[in-house]
Amino acid sequence: MQLHIRQKQNPVTLYLEGQKDDYLARAAQETPFYEAYYMQCIESTVADGYEMFLLDFSRENYFRANVERLDLESGKRFFKLAGIHHTIRVVRRRKKQLDWEEMSAAMARVYELDEKERQMADILYRCASLYQSGFADLFARTTARYLFHTIEMTPQTLAFLLNFWYNSYSSFMASFVGYVPFHIRLQKASGS
Repeated sequence: MQLHIRQKQNPVTLYLEGQKDDYLARAAQETPFYEAYYMQCIESTVADGYEMFLLDFSRENYFRANVERLDLESGKRFFKLAGIHHTIRVVRRRKKQLDWEEMSAAMARVYELDEKERQMADILYRCASLYQSGFADLFARTTARYLFHTIEMTPQTLAFLLNFWYNSYSSFMASFVGYVPFHIRLQKASGS
């Protein structure tokens, strides 16, 4: 006779790793470029989640401070925020190669964004386009408000979130273009 001991799963594994497969399945239904882009984005988000919620013990770590508040909905919002952030940044950087409307539609399908979330993404994109220097600050504040409904935060927490998103995008892009340059990925996806 074998005894099965049920282990308590930590919330990061339960709410981030547990949702990863659903996002990956939706990404697999996209065109080759968007499929590769969002699959890498999803994998990168899971790695960020483990690092920020479990491994980083920085004093102002907003994610670690709120790990007890992590649930199914906030786990989904973490994925959505990463998808929105990385999509806005890549379209802004490569606006001659990528179209916001087309890419945001793919993002909405992969992350199942509702109408309010789509509007939020559009507003953030417009901010990034019109007021680029204010985008990072707005996104950090949006993160706190959208993820765990935090309105007030210290300057150190704001700085932490600014740094987190900068590093998250940088590591995501480094892994996305590590072996195949961005323009080659686009060429292969378009068949040219």
